[in-house]
Amino acid sequence: MEVIDLSHTLEEDMPIYPTHSRYFHTLWDSFETGSQALLYQLIINEHCGTHMDATAHFLKEDHPEHLYMAETPVTQCFGRALTLDVSHFKDTDLVTTEILQEWEQKYHAIEKGDIVNFRFGWDRYWEPRSVSQTYSKSWPGLSGEAAEYLVSKQIKAVGCDVLAIDSYYAVGAPAHYALLGNGINIIENLTKLEEIIGESYMIAFPLKVKQGSGSPIRAVAYK
Repeated sequence: MEVIDLSHTLEEDMPIYPTHSRYFHTLWDSFETGSQALLYQLIINEHCGTHMDATAHFLKEDHPEHLYMAETPVTQCFGRALTLDVSHFKDTDLVTTEILQEWEQKYHAIEKGDIVNFRFGWDRYWEPRSVSQTYSKSWPGLSGEAAEYLVSKQIKAVGCDVLAIDSYYAVGAPAHYALLGNGINIIENLTKLEEIIGESYMIAFPLKVKQGSGSPIRAVAYK
């Protein structure tokens, strides 16, 4: 089976969510300073780059589905992946329940424990912020109604190649609340989803962060 890397490279000046802190990769020690080893310090927001949202990202601690990243079962992080190609979308478009059902009728039924990915093709805009901010200016997403439909299917995670699963124009983050509120993790800023359209097997392990609302991941798929 071919292994496809679905992760963006972590680097300074990469796109970030407008209200999130930036990523820094700072030289700490090197051969030139007399050290026998080279090492850098990382300063990173939990939601930088290709990452997973813990349900704690949007849920308060008294919510029954509230889990921090370190508490999230590793079984949430791998399984059959179904990837839908909606790369014809404009930034104002939303994935609807009808789109999901039509795709199921034509290709594969969405089943319990699946990971469902949406290829919007937005990774074509992934460039350093100093070059272009198109990626983080606006993007399409998943409607709240379609998110509720995925909840009814008892899937484990939803992935996308945009900055957030809710469209830039969404009011109140309905997809986030529907998914995370029902124990479904969200994976954002994926890339190369065009290489796994249809059915594949996906692995996306987060860091085991105590009280983590999310974590950078190295996501891969086997096709």
